[in-house]
Order: sequence, then C-alpha cells, then structure tokens
Amino acid sequence: MGRGGAVAPEHRRLPFLEGLRGVAALYVVLGHICSMADPSQLTGVRSHSPTWLRSVMSIFAYGHLAVAAFIVLSGFCLELSLFGSGDGKIANYRKFFFRRARRILPPYYACLFFSVFVVWWLTRHQRGMPFDLYLPLNRENFLAHVFLIHNLSLDWMYKINGVLWSIAIEVQLYVLFPLLVLSLNWFGRRWFIVLTTALAALAIATVPNASKLYPWYLTLFAVGMVSAHFAYRPHLKLGSIPGAALVLAAVSFVASIWSCLHRQPLYVCDGFMGIAVAGLIYAGTVWPDELATKALSWRPIVGLGTFSYSLYLMHHPVEQVVYLLRPASIHTEVAKFWYLIAVGLPLILLGTWAFSLVFEKPFMSSKVVHEPEEDRPFSPLSLPLRTLTSGPKTSGLRIQSTVYPTAVVDASSHGLVEAEAS
Repeated sequence: MGRGGAVAPEHRRLPFLEGLRGVAALYVVLGHICSMADPSQLTGVRSHSPTWLRSVMSIFAYGHLAVAAFIVLSGFCLELSLFGSGDGKIANYRKFFFRRARRILPPYYACLFFSVFVVWWLTRHQRGMPFDLYLPLNRENFLAHVFLIHNLSLDWMYKINGVLWSIAIEVQLYVLFPLLVLSLNWFGRRWFIVLTTALAALAIATVPNASKLYPWYLTLFAVGMVSAHFAYRPHLKLGSIPGAALVLAAVSFVASIWSCLHRQPLYVCDGFMGIAVAGLIYAGTVWPDELATKALSWRPIVGLGTFSYSLYLMHHPVEQVVYLLRPASIHTEVAKFWYLIAVGLPLILLGTWAFSLVFEKPFMSSKVVHEPEEDRPFSPLSLPLRTLTSGPKTSGLRIQSTVYPTAVVDASSHGLVEAEAS
C-alpha cells in the first residue's frame, strides 16, 4: 500500500535517463577524437583538413553543451531521489555525503592515477596541442586534482586529464546540495531559480575569468532540481504539461545551437541547452511513451549509459595512448581521424567498460531508476493523495506537505545519484 491508503504503483525503470547520459558522453568522446586528429581549433591555426572533414568535425566542437546536460541531469536525479522518502527533504546528511563520495570518488581517483601515469609515460614527451593543455605535471597540479579544486584556477583546470574539471564542479555542487534543497523548499521553485541565477550573474560580472569557472552551472543544477520537483509535485492548476515541456525543449535546443554558431557567450549556449534537457527529461518522466523517450531507451544507448561515467573519465588517457602508438604511416588529418574512429573508438569503449567493471560497478547502488504510476497518461503521479495545510510554499502554493507515492532513483553514472540521496 502507498501512503494515504492508496495502492502503490508497479514501478519500472526510467532507462531514457541512462540513454541521454550515454549520448552526452559519446558526444564528448567524439569531440576529443576530432580535436586530436586536427587540433587547429585549439591552436587557432588554419586547418589543412579537407572541407568535408572540417564540416564533420565542426558538429562535435561543442562539448561544453554535453557537460551542461550532465549538470542538469545531476540536479534532476538528486532531487528526484528525495521523493523516495515522500517529502523532498534529505533525511540523513551523513548518509547522503557518504553515498555521494562512495559513488563518485573511487572511479575518479583511479582515473587520476591512470591519467598521471599516461602523462608521465607519454604526454610529457609531446609538443603542441592538445598535449600542452595537460602539462606540466607537477605537485601543485596533482594536489589540486586530489582535493578537487582544480577547476578554480586556469593554471590547474585542464592539466593531467582535460575532462576532470567538470567532476570537481559536480562534487562542489553535491556539497552545496543540502543548502540548495533547503532553499528550494523555503523560497519555492520560482524564486529558487531567480536566486541561483542572480548568484551566477553576480559571479560572471565580478569574478575575473568567470567565463572559465562556469558559475552558471549553479543555475543549470537548480533547473534540473526544479524540473524533477515539477514532475513529482505538479502545479495544482496546470497539472502535468509534457507537451509544453517538449515544445520548450525543442525551441531551447535550436536556440542553443544558434547561439553556438553565432559565437554567443558560453553561459547563453549552455543555458539554452540546460533548459532543453530539463524540458526533455521532465516530459520523459511524466509521459514515458513520447518519441524522444523511446529513442533514448533503445537498449544499445542505455547500455552505453550504464558505464558513461567511466567513459567520460577515462576516454582521454585511452585516446592518447592509442593516438601516440599509431603506425608512422598515419600522419595526415584524414588518416588520423579514420584511425581514431575505426581503432581508437572501439578500444576506448572496451577499455572504459572494463574500467567501470573494476572501479565503478562495485560502488554503485543495486537499486534502480523507477517509473511512477501510469494511471493518468500525462502525469507520473495521481493528484495529491493527501494535502496538509502547513509547510513552506512551493511555487506560490502551500503544497509542500503533499504526500505522493514513492519513486526510487539510481545513480549508475556521472551526474546521477544513488537510489536514496537522503
């Protein structure tokens, strides 16, 4: 029986979250393959690649959009997990931080060890881009990575392994998450977004090099939290609105691509992409039969998502090893591109999958992402089973004490959380 005397629904997985994460991780990998084959975008030097190859590689030149998607997914799944206890609050802070550390840190530190070894063995003997980004390997850079503060300085940010900066940001957001939950429950959804946006804007306006510190990720994380909140605590007047969310997602996605092509600031491009992802995952949660949700639930894509954290972490060192050990006859941009696609990509997928079996899977929760009841086709949950009159406001409505059926979330990857964040 569910709370309030209702019959608990039969739960099923939400595999599209895994699928979306897998697509985002694969996009990052392909982007780094392109920059390894032809680093002209990093150096600013005119590319000697043929037009067709430049056109193909230009599609994968916006890896920051995938990271923005990860941040939104992280906020969404962390907030979603809190509804397993029915009240949207963290019941046990010690358990929350232990589970986050257990989930994120073992693969991270294993990756850091392997990355340091690759830099010492191969990278430090190279010259030019992209290898210059990862050097020098020194005590300062290493300790900054150990303590997960390397995103705070451009002197540390991309050293050793060029993707680990985003893990530091995620960990810092996890540390802030209890405070963000309190703020969301206290101020309500609308003012919570206003508050986090104002803080991000203040940082952009006042902090030197703020564009490389990504303060707008705080807002994207909050957008993910709010989208989960709307999915499981629908507005009492509007109810669930997956159609409108999908339209918003489509418009925001187009706006994000347009912004990138017209060289708008990163926070504009990432902001639109964050809204697009939030709209998509909200719609997929409350309307599991919509087309995009089914596409992202395709088994091979979901399978990719199950080890996407390891894929994201480890693809860079594996890619460097494959590239630097290539045959001497492979020296043109076209030859390097096809070599990395035909040989490098399968080895990256195989190697990172094996890494996940040893350093990621043993630390994952055995609980799974569940889909809520489907009695109503456009809402994950029936209307409030019981609404109390006390409690802080949410979006202007005193519904924070509404009791809903349980929903359980898994965190089998980067950017997602364990079964019970509380």
